[in-house]
Amino acid sequence: MLHELFGFAAFAFLALFPILNPPAMSPIFLDMTSALADDDRHRLAGLIGKYTFTLLFTVLVAGGWLLKIFGISVPVIRVAGGLLLFNTAWKMLNNEARFSQSEQEELKAKMTAKAFFPMTMPVTAGPGSIAVTLTLVPAGSLLAAHTWLNFAGVSLGIALAALSVFFFYRYSENLLRRMGRAGAQTISKISAFILLAIGVQIIWEGVRGLLAAG
Repeated sequence: MLHELFGFAAFAFLALFPILNPPAMSPIFLDMTSALADDDRHRLAGLIGKYTFTLLFTVLVAGGWLLKIFGISVPVIRVAGGLLLFNTAWKMLNNEARFSQSEQEELKAKMTAKAFFPMTMPVTAGPGSIAVTLTLVPAGSLLAAHTWLNFAGVSLGIALAALSVFFFYRYSENLLRRMGRAGAQTISKISAFILLAIGVQIIWEGVRGLLAAG
């Protein structure tokens, strides 16, 4: 049971970490909060980590109901989310900026004391991470123990991903100083490749589900 729990948690973490991409986002976080004192920046990092977990956990809990309301099946969401992941990873591998210069300037202009918007949504946990979380919604019966084990594992994976956001944002200054630009770019490329592979995996699971349903 623990093996399955940690397996679900690891898959959820590996699916979310590349799209959240804290190593690549921490320089943007530092740039956007350059006017803040260190203590305020550290406090903001904690709030962003907490709000990231709250947002994605809410999507995980309510996502299944929303899919039923709109008549969208989980396999369809998996295909759509996998395609989005694949596209994001391809852009990252080809050195395309995640945010355009104009978007970054707009985000800086809207910087306020509110940690949820825009620092958590959409800067940290945007549509991509929400789509990924929807693909992780357990598809089994609520009466099945395996479904609850899946839910617990995915929740743990979300918590670890949110913790990684806090860790990189909180210690981004020290980490970037130690890694340098080359180290940060290396981590970003590895994350992009993992994201590409996970995108293909999610697409395949969605297609397999559609074929089985048809």
